[in-house]
Amino acid sequence: MTMNIPPTAPHEPPLLPLADPSELLAQAHLSLAVMPCDCLLLATAGTVTEPPMITRSPLQDITDPGGAERLAHQLHLMAPGGDQVIEALVVIGDGFQEVLEPLVREILERLGEMLQQAARSLALDREDVLVRGAACGRWWSVDPASSDSAAAVQVAAAGELLPFSRTRTAASAVLAGRCIPRPPLDTARLRALGADLTIPAPDISSRADVGMLFARARTALERLERTPGPDAQGVWMTECEHIAALLSALAVDRLHWELMGRCVERGAARKIDREDLLPILASDGSWRPHADVCAGGSWYRALEELQAVAAGAMTAAPVQERSTARCAWRAVTTLLVLLAWWNHRYASAGELVAALEEVEPHSSLARLLTRLIDTPVRPAWRAAP
Repeated sequence: MTMNIPPTAPHEPPLLPLADPSELLAQAHLSLAVMPCDCLLLATAGTVTEPPMITRSPLQDITDPGGAERLAHQLHLMAPGGDQVIEALVVIGDGFQEVLEPLVREILERLGEMLQQAARSLALDREDVLVRGAACGRWWSVDPASSDSAAAVQVAAAGELLPFSRTRTAASAVLAGRCIPRPPLDTARLRALGADLTIPAPDISSRADVGMLFARARTALERLERTPGPDAQGVWMTECEHIAALLSALAVDRLHWELMGRCVERGAARKIDREDLLPILASDGSWRPHADVCAGGSWYRALEELQAVAAGAMTAAPVQERSTARCAWRAVTTLLVLLAWWNHRYASAGELVAALEEVEPHSSLARLLTRLIDTPVRPAWRAAP
């Protein structure tokens, strides 16, 4: 489950009313800094004593064995006293992709019934959990069926689903100066960039300043995004060298862990012990992630881009460079997992670990990261509600 408790900063406005599914979908996009896709969104508007909250859970996690128990637990976390209405939105695809209507109804009926059962197990009233769906550019009502119906819920298309740019949430965010999530990564372009890189062999004894290398690589990625392609040879070659130098450095365990330390220290006026970094984050609540290293932030976005670049180099770079690219990809993926975990984005961390397991099915690192995100070990900066 990926959780967000807006506002994330004192100057940010509270959640808008979430009765409109278009606004709930837009608010999730804004607050979680990711386009909700094939997931269940749960949201509460907050009270005088409880902050508003949005969570995102992949549909596969909900429908897998044990998903019903996890769903009931999530509902309990959202409104432990039953004093708030929980808005549930089942997002199929991204909400706008065309999906066969019989499949939409089947998914909504199944999730609607599961949500009803979870609510009953917590002694919640029918009115305490409002269920809707988002699919095919429309929002769908998912209401309890009448007593004479064989089905548990009744599904019906109810209205147009507005795109993000047309919502009040987006307009209010622009007026408030909030950061609008950037478009999805151009993965094809980034992988093609990786295929063209010449990555130096890693130097285990290197004394390179990985913070400086990361800063240069971020600038290079920004410049290349504005550059048409290799035709601008001067810019292209120089920027590619900066990116390749960072990937080579990240293939060294000591340097990639140093970059994790720099990410943790972003915005802080003190240093963190690299050897005890994770135990400190799990026990000292004074360490809080800077916006730059949260999803949607400039540093986090750059790491996502570097992951795609390294993935391209893994498969298309010269053979002698693929091993270095693979080590760099593993390092960047690990950084993203740990930053997602630190920001309480457990679903995102789980998806990254799954990607790591797919590339390296026998990886002991993947098993270790799985234990980190699946056990009660949580970042100390904000206790679970």
